[in-house]
Amino acid sequence: MGAVYAAAFAAALVGALLATPVARKVALRLDIVDMPAARKVHTDPIPYLGGLAIILAFVGAMVLGVIVHPLAGSYEQVATILGGGLVLAGMGLVDDLKVVPGWIKVPLEIVAALALYVTGVAAHPFKNVALDLPLNVGWVVGITNAVNYMDNMDGLSAGVVAIAAGYFFVLAALSHQILVASLAAALTGCALGFLWWNRPPARIFMGDTGSLFLGFMLAAIGLKLRFHALPDRVGFLVPIAVMAIPILDALMVSVSRVQRGLSPIHPGKDHMSHRLV
Repeated sequence: MGAVYAAAFAAALVGALLATPVARKVALRLDIVDMPAARKVHTDPIPYLGGLAIILAFVGAMVLGVIVHPLAGSYEQVATILGGGLVLAGMGLVDDLKVVPGWIKVPLEIVAALALYVTGVAAHPFKNVALDLPLNVGWVVGITNAVNYMDNMDGLSAGVVAIAAGYFFVLAALSHQILVASLAAALTGCALGFLWWNRPPARIFMGDTGSLFLGFMLAAIGLKLRFHALPDRVGFLVPIAVMAIPILDALMVSVSRVQRGLSPIHPGKDHMSHRLV
């Protein structure tokens, strides 16, 4: 399986490296840029649409992977994972062009989470639908938005995603979970490929298009990952540990904003990264 994983990683890496500058040129030509503001770190207009390059690289790598090694009985789950990610990415693209209110975002994220659960991309730590279903939905919505929150400094979100996906890949590959390992390898590759262009000083941003897609992919991989040597309730803690930094950042920011009478999704320079610098 090593060749399959290497192909998925390399295809995503090269795809992102090549597609990102193209996306940058398109964004500049269409004047799709993120303007400087008091709550933002950058001082010059930076083009968006990096998320489209990430998605193209990831989907291309997965298509190549399926051609090289067909997935027996997994097509429905792959379609659900990719479909959910693309729907949220589409919403993110609209949000990059004009603001999408939270009352639209969250319901769409919940629907995507429910689709994962119905098709078996789910964790069952309690073996009780009344407990497992809200836990799964909360995980998907939470991780998707936590990664979106992390996209507040050059290279931060892409770097965190690459590290987390890399951990998921190692865990899945060691236990011979081919689908999960392939998804994680491709996700690591496209995140690193984009990071080359997004490292400080960033030449392009992924926007909500990319951060929502990457967050949803990580959430789905975390749910699909299995730990056969551990009880289910213990195994579910492993993805939480892998995603600890985005989770802690999202919790800290949300609590801080609520205490100040603001909405948890209110933008601001109050993330862990801002406090550290």
